[in-house]
Amino acid sequence: MDKVALIMKKVLSGVLFFICLINANWAFAWKCGLKLDEFVMFLPGFAVEQVDGFFTVNVDAWVFEEESRRLAASALASWMEVDLDKLSPEQNATFAERTHYFRTGSESGRCLRVRLADQVFTLPRTTTSGRTHGKLSVGREQVKWQGDTGVGWIGWTLEAPGHPLHGQEGRALVIPAEGVSIVSDIDDTIKISDVRNKKALMRNTFVKPFRAVPGMAEWYQEMARNEHQASFHYLTASPIQLYPALSGFLKEAQFPEGVLHLRESTSWRTLHAKRHASIAHKKNALTRLLTAYPQRKFILVGDSGENDPEIYADIARSYPGRVLAIHIRNVTGENRTAPRYRQTFAGIDSQTWHIRD
Repeated sequence: MDKVALIMKKVLSGVLFFICLINANWAFAWKCGLKLDEFVMFLPGFAVEQVDGFFTVNVDAWVFEEESRRLAASALASWMEVDLDKLSPEQNATFAERTHYFRTGSESGRCLRVRLADQVFTLPRTTTSGRTHGKLSVGREQVKWQGDTGVGWIGWTLEAPGHPLHGQEGRALVIPAEGVSIVSDIDDTIKISDVRNKKALMRNTFVKPFRAVPGMAEWYQEMARNEHQASFHYLTASPIQLYPALSGFLKEAQFPEGVLHLRESTSWRTLHAKRHASIAHKKNALTRLLTAYPQRKFILVGDSGENDPEIYADIARSYPGRVLAIHIRNVTGENRTAPRYRQTFAGIDSQTWHIRD
């Protein structure tokens, strides 16, 4: 009887533990977990190695709900000055795909769990814009290295049992402490966008196939081969809703793999960034990178269409000796002796900055 009782006691304990585990997961889901009609977009991040050999991994996510919003497509098209009735079936399909994430509702107060190897982390509750950010600490054994480049990736999965997104993946780029970081704008630097013409910009972004600037992918691949432990960062004022489309463009056009740094925005009304918002976003992202990797050197690539020359010149002055080169693609017809450049790059070594046609 004692042996039977002991076995029954162990079985009962196991059942109770399982019930408690289920209840704990249910309570978490009921309290702030992901609902079945909600979705998650993990944005690309980067990892920083600490002195103890562990890596601090930045995890960024957006939680949203897809909504019918029957009039949203028409409203978006009107605001973008796009006549849907005059588009071909292929163009209408492109428009629907690229505006997809602008026709959603951000979900606040949600808690996400992510699994990295044998650890499960809970991210802070999402903000009113559906955004959450967390920093995870993991060991070197979790890095998937890319050959002997010194660059690798750390991946994680969404921990949401019973949800269709359970196991969805996100990842962060591991960048060596030393080396060269190439930071590149996207619109009119590596992708033809015509930013200065709003109507053309909207059609190039939401209706037409993306087109790479000739020769840029080849140049970036050359830098990837020749620069010491090169890493790439694509810095753009485009909002996070365009991440899937821009990520696909970079891959299809054969630009080196890297991290996209997109502007914080979950409203289509702020699709076209105002000047001050674009400048602040790019300066903040550059400052974050230069601070996170104090031993790395930087090459900054942009275009003359908006504020890249001024932003990059300010960064070069603020971090003397850290910027190896500034390359500006000429889309405004201004040559190197133009008053704008003389003023912008005053006091900066003339061998550091270059105007590319």
